[in-house]
Order: sequence, then structure tokens, then C-alpha cells
Amino acid sequence: MANPASVLYVELVMSIDRIGDAARVAVAREGEWPPAVVVAHLADVDEQVWHARIDEMVAAFDSGAPEPRFANWEPDPVATLERYRDWPVDDAVARAMASRIAFVTRLRDLAPEQYAGIRGRHEVFGEMDTQAVVMAVLAHDEEHRASLLLA
Repeated sequence: MANPASVLYVELVMSIDRIGDAARVAVAREGEWPPAVVVAHLADVDEQVWHARIDEMVAAFDSGAPEPRFANWEPDPVATLERYRDWPVDDAVARAMASRIAFVTRLRDLAPEQYAGIRGRHEVFGEMDTQAVVMAVLAHDEEHRASLLLA
């Protein structure tokens, strides 16, 4: 059964709120990203991975082109650490929330036929539609939230 879009939108935003709470109490561990870097990484992934993939899926759908294929890719971890290592957690949470709200807005702006019809193929996740993208985003969030709570 498909989840109503409105439920997914709320969950996308609440997920960042939960991660922010976890990051505020997390203890930095030797050899691991500091909590602020973990949170800011989620904003980078939203922007560089998922926003871009939704755009590619929409462009293919609108033009009648074949569904796009996606490699399993995330932003460079060393560059991520360098960029965000000195950020306060609350600044990273604000960045992640702004990015997430932009993502939700992008999804809300899809025409109903785009929301229902866009597709892509991911090398790990397989066939992806709009809801599968949202579920991948939420799973990635939870993976990182768990890492913050396991300190």
C-alpha cells in the first residue's frame, strides 16, 4: 500500500528534527565524523543526490526518454569533513532542515502525473518511483541517526 504523500512530507521534515535531537546529545567519537558533520552530510546528500535524481526522473518522464539509471554515490567524505568539521550542531541542523524543506517543496510541486509516473533505476535499490526515493532518504537518515545514538 502506498503512503499518502502528505504523510511522507511530514516524515521527511520530522526525520531531520529527530536527527537534530540526536546530534545535540551525541558524543564525538575518535575516528568518526563529529555530529554536526553527520547532519550537514544529510543536506549535501539531499541536494547533490536526491534533488538531482528527482529532476532527472522528471525530465525523462516529461520528454518520454528512458528512465535514468543511477549509480550508488554520495558526496566525498573527506571533503564533507573538511567543509563542516567546525560547524556548530545547530547550524548543521538549520542547513539540513532548509535542504529538506526545499526537497519537500520540490516533491509538492510535481504535477500529479509526474508524482505518480516518474521512475529511475538505482544500481542498489532497483526500480525507484517517488515514494521509493523518499523511503531511501528516510532510511539514510535513520542509518545516520542510529550512528549518533550509538556513541
